[in-house]
Amino acid sequence: MTYEENTIKSEMVYEGRILNLRIDTVELPNRKYSKREIVEHNNAVAIIAIKDNRIFFIKQYRKAVNKVLLEIPAGLIDANESPREAALRELQEEIGYGANKLEFLFDGYSSPGFTDEKTSYFLAQDLFESKLEADDDEYLEVLDFDIDEALKMIDDGEIEDTKTITGILYVYRKFMTNDK
Repeated sequence: MTYEENTIKSEMVYEGRILNLRIDTVELPNRKYSKREIVEHNNAVAIIAIKDNRIFFIKQYRKAVNKVLLEIPAGLIDANESPREAALRELQEEIGYGANKLEFLFDGYSSPGFTDEKTSYFLAQDLFESKLEADDDEYLEVLDFDIDEALKMIDDGEIEDTKTITGILYVYRKFMTNDK
């Protein structure tokens, strides 16, 4: 049996450019009360981009974890932009390619214990060169690996970003296991 929490009060404590923080007072099923810190975050896209059986990655410093991470192309969905439009834009900004074939895969929540951020995953194929200027605050290195290299990097802990791990394993299981 599942139980829902009823929101009694909601207080916005911070409003920012890409996220807000609110504190909700909730009534639990046992009629006790608790506080929930909720991060309202802009939704995002993540793209598994494949060309010549190689998957594109971005190598980028991430301040929140204070390290360089290897990630699939991804980014926030702008206002009045569909997830599909955001995915195509991010491909151009981050790896310098457009896609003639862009397939929606699934939606997933990054960390629903405290944030409402939803990521829409896409598979991009039939890529062609098409570069957009990167964001002013992004310093990226573009790399590509075949699926076996990527899977080994996940196994060896070299890829730590969960959206990247999720996307690679999903595409491998759904589209590439029959090729092996």
